[in-house]
Amino acid sequence: MIKKAKQFIEDVRVEMKKVVWPEREQLINSTVIVVVISALFTLFIFFADTIISRIINILY
Repeated sequence: MIKKAKQFIEDVRVEMKKVVWPEREQLINSTVIVVVISALFTLFIFFADTIISRIINILY
């Protein structure tokens, strides 16, 4: 069991050395894009929900 755990940790180290991490500026740009798109999607869902709720209230 301990041998398997040690092998797993060693495998993780080997794989982590292969990872190409993004530059700081690229990471910041990607984060900004995700936040903006999430906010826009949230607004879209809010307005769609509001409109649909009002239509349902008018009909019933």
